[in-house]
Amino acid sequence: MIYSVALLICLILAPLLAHFRGRKPAGLFFAVAAVYAVFGAVSFVQTQIVLRQVREAEPAYHDTYYVVSHGHFLVTIGIAMAVIGAITWVQTRFGAMRYPGLTKLLFWILHIALIGTSFQGVLASILPKPRKYIDYSKFMETYALLSSWSGFLSQVALLGLLCLLLWSIMAKWLLR
Repeated sequence: MIYSVALLICLILAPLLAHFRGRKPAGLFFAVAAVYAVFGAVSFVQTQIVLRQVREAEPAYHDTYYVVSHGHFLVTIGIAMAVIGAITWVQTRFGAMRYPGLTKLLFWILHIALIGTSFQGVLASILPKPRKYIDYSKFMETYALLSSWSGFLSQVALLGLLCLLLWSIMAKWLLR
């Protein structure tokens, strides 16, 4: 629980600080990528500690859902943000960045949507899990719908961001 709250605070504060310091769009992507990388690594370490304890106590539960790390979600999002940040940095470096304000706006839409999508596990760890899908409360149904729409919004923002980056590169290339 404390780990999830710390991750959420860092995911909000890191890009906000970069934004308020006037960093270029690439700085926002790199700030978020660093936070995802650090917390993904911490998640892997926590899982190894839990696995070591489970192996000694109950070998039957070694590879169950309860001890498998979900740090790979954080690491893959961090890698994707770092790649987009590198592309954005190259564009800025070579003067191909045409719409930095729109790039920052799409970054924030993507980032907020990814937070909404990836924090499904936070509520799942807090709320009790019934054995049957039909026994879930109305709140979990609403949260699943919100998470689905957040995933859709993140895909639309990612597609818009990639199209904007490609458009900027093509506009720079055509002006030559």
